[in-house]
Amino acid sequence: MAKTVNQTVRSAASRWYVWIFPVFALSICGWLLREYMKEKGPTIQIRFDDASNIQAEKTKLKYRGVIIGNVKKITLTEDSKEVVAFVTLQKDSVQFAVEGSKFWVVAPKVNLTGISGLETLTTGTYITVVPGNPENAYNDEFKGLDGATASDSMESSAHFTLESPNLESVSTGDSVTFRGLNIGTVSKISLSKTAQMGIVQLQIHSKYAKLIRTNTVFWRKVGIQAKLGLFGSEIKVNSMESILHGGIELFTPDPPGEIAKPHTKFSLVAAPPKNYEKWNPVLDW
Repeated sequence: MAKTVNQTVRSAASRWYVWIFPVFALSICGWLLREYMKEKGPTIQIRFDDASNIQAEKTKLKYRGVIIGNVKKITLTEDSKEVVAFVTLQKDSVQFAVEGSKFWVVAPKVNLTGISGLETLTTGTYITVVPGNPENAYNDEFKGLDGATASDSMESSAHFTLESPNLESVSTGDSVTFRGLNIGTVSKISLSKTAQMGIVQLQIHSKYAKLIRTNTVFWRKVGIQAKLGLFGSEIKVNSMESILHGGIELFTPDPPGEIAKPHTKFSLVAAPPKNYEKWNPVLDW
C-alpha cells in the first residue's frame, strides 16, 4: 500500500515538472509580446503602382538611414489598379504619419545621368520618406511616389498633360528639355479612359513653368535625325542619353502665347516642327 502511494506521489510530481517548461516558454512569449507592443506604433497604408521591389516582413521604412518601420502586408486595391503596403511604424516615429509626408521606394538605378541606390545591393530595397510638417493633421493613407521622379517631386513643380496616339520612345523618368536644358521629367504614362490616346504627365520645375505657353509645341526627342534628299542629306546626332532613352523636347513659336496654366493639355507630336530652329521668341520668366 505504501509503495503504491509513493508511486502516485512521484507520478504527480513528474507531471508537475512537465509543465514547468511550457509555462516558462509562455512567460517569455508574453514578455516579448509586451515589449513589442510597447515599441509598436500606428500602421499606415502606402499605395504604389506595383510591388515589384517590396516584400512583406522584409522591406523596411527608413529615414536618414534609420529604420522607423516595417512592411507587414501587401494587398491589391479593390479595383486592382494599385498595391497597398501596410507599414507599421515604430512608437517613436508617429510624427511621420501626417499629411504632407512623401514616400517612395529606393532601389538600384543606373543611367547616363548617374548612379543611385547602390546601397540597396547589400541592405535590400527599402522605402524612404520626407516628413510633412509635424503640425499637420494625422494621416494614415498615402500615395507613394515614383522613385524615378521622387527627387523632382521634392521641389515645387507645375504639372502639364500631353496626349498622343503613340507613346513610342517615351518612358517614366525621361527628361523634358528646352534649348538642351533639363526643365522637368515625365512623371507618369497611362492610357485615356477610352484607350484611344496615350497620356503623358509632366512635372516642370516651378522656376521654368513660365516657359510653357499656350502655343508651346512638344515632340518626342530621338537620338538620331536624318533628312534625305536628291541634292544632299543631313544627319543630326543628339546626346547619348536621347539615343538610349528618348525624352520630350519643347519650343514656342514667335509670337509666344500667354503663360499656360498648370494641368493644361497639349498634343505630343512625333517630330519637331519644320524650321523650329528659327523660332526665337522673347519669354519673360
